[in-house]
Amino acid sequence: MSNPKAEILIVDDSPTIRAAIGKHLGDEYITHFATDGEEGWTLLQSNASIMLVFADMHMPVMNGMLLLQKIRESDCERISNIPVIMITGHEDSDAAKKATHNIGATDFISKPFDKIDILSRARSYTSLSKQITELEKKAAYDTLTGLYSNRMLLEFGSKTLSFEKRHNMATSILYVEVADTQQLIETYGSRATNTIITTVAGLLESSVRKEELVAHLEDGKFVIVLPNTRAFKAHIVATRLKQSVEDLVFDISSVKIHVSLAVGLCSTEAGDASDKHGFEEYCIQAAHALKTSLDTDNKRIVRYDETYEKKLDDDKETYTFSTPATVTPVESDEASIDAFGDFFSGILSGDYSNIPTEFLPTLIEPLENFLQYAHAALQQGKKASGE
Repeated sequence: MSNPKAEILIVDDSPTIRAAIGKHLGDEYITHFATDGEEGWTLLQSNASIMLVFADMHMPVMNGMLLLQKIRESDCERISNIPVIMITGHEDSDAAKKATHNIGATDFISKPFDKIDILSRARSYTSLSKQITELEKKAAYDTLTGLYSNRMLLEFGSKTLSFEKRHNMATSILYVEVADTQQLIETYGSRATNTIITTVAGLLESSVRKEELVAHLEDGKFVIVLPNTRAFKAHIVATRLKQSVEDLVFDISSVKIHVSLAVGLCSTEAGDASDKHGFEEYCIQAAHALKTSLDTDNKRIVRYDETYEKKLDDDKETYTFSTPATVTPVESDEASIDAFGDFFSGILSGDYSNIPTEFLPTLIEPLENFLQYAHAALQQGKKASGE
């Protein structure tokens, strides 16, 4: 299959100039035409395939310099980086060309021009655009797992936070890691460990919704962004993912092994309307929680809370909960309160058989948080009494 033709936008108020450039480009390119900068800007926004712009310096409505400035200041990375060749005339001074160059003109072509002038620039800059596009695509994905890379993670996360702040929604972030990755490498080698990591990556990606993102950072460490998800629901997701990964069995050199998944969780719901945290700060919080999870014997799910950063000492006391691999999602935090109230007497009496399995994940987080609080309060009470 032949490569698709590159698309070029020609912005000039002169029908003669537009026709001349179009004729010189011939059948080698797909050409689009605009009679002024405003029309050209509209075409650029609506057509993501345009790879190069020729723009005249002097046009009505919006001249070439204003169009160039609008392009370079665009929030859209595709538009702001597009090559722009300015068409100049003998009346344009060196000072005007310098000013245009400072705004971000890629190149200049002076009237009158010939076919070689047009074609040489078109071939050079469309070829460069194609190479940059391919490099950007490669940079967007992790070579080992095929998941999104750190670059795409930051872009997606920042846009997600911006959207949820405008609409008063919450986003949760999971940092998850295949525990003891270095030990796996030392024991079974890099190739076998990479197989484990890619298998886990595939499971994580297939287990989340299409609007959620999974990225691989390095050495079996992943980030999962959960838009429109409060911490309570994120904990359920984390529980399901952790159980699914730990149910995997890997046959390496005739040895069947299981891996543990450590999980750190943070949510934007802890902030308020004036919260100025960026996506990177939330990632730091989730990474902090992940480190705490890795330090626990059972790699339990740890939620970051800047008002309570004390972690349980596994040597003193550890609370573990057995949860099913398949979890029925709940619609809101109110479901947790209702379920807790309905089954509270059964929990106190030790009669757990009457609690439906699908409600167990709903009860986990409030009970776990209470036990952490109770443990900390008791320890503080003992210290105060001198015990």
